Amino acid sequence: MRTRFIIAALAVSTLFISSCVKKEYYTVEPPAEPPGVQYNYIFDDDFNSNINNWTFSDPDNAAYVTLVNSWLKYTYMPPNDGTNTVAINTGAKLHRNFLVQTRIRSDYAMGLCFGVSDNDYGYSFFIDNDGYFALYKEGSANEGVQTIMDWQASEAIYRNGWNDVEFEQVGNYWTGYINGVKVFEIPAKYLGGQQIGYIVLAGTTGYADYLTVQW
Repeated sequence: MRTRFIIAALAVSTLFISSCVKKEYYTVEPPAEPPGVQYNYIFDDDFNSNINNWTFSDPDNAAYVTLVNSWLKYTYMPPNDGTNTVAINTGAKLHRNFLVQTRIRSDYAMGLCFGVSDNDYGYSFFIDNDGYFALYKEGSANEGVQTIMDWQASEAIYRNGWNDVEFEQVGNYWTGYINGVKVFEIPAKYLGGQQIGYIVLAGTTGYADYLTVQW
């Protein structure tokens, strides 16, 4: 079973937040809504342009986000262990039902992050290229990382390939899906922020194909 790396301090992590600009066109058709849940608003980014201000360059921490071939490319190669996060304000209201959908692949470990703010690192839903997933509370400047679900294997994960990842909050429950397969359902946790984005472990080059948020 994969062992969780120690999370680096805030100085090792990088958070970028921008205001939401809704797109009026889609090159990726948003997946169908689950039965019984109706969402009234949608944010969609296909990474054809940097309209939502994802890209950054942080040479001191060897962290870079670029947009390449309509993909978000995330590289994090620091000399020490840790994680790096990029998150934006999509306009979604995370205190009620919401659904986050994306397609990602990496050469190590990458995931969704949500509930992020300037003072709260939010939660992460990781998958890696060995077929494992995990769920963490990423803590804050004054609080360490907490394991919600430690690394566990899932046959739903495509190793070294693209994986469709969905995270949904309905009522008082969180549900995670990988390639259409439910991999967990747990009681919902309090979210201290509204930003959504991506997180990578040190030593990872990862890609995202699109990000869709509904609420």
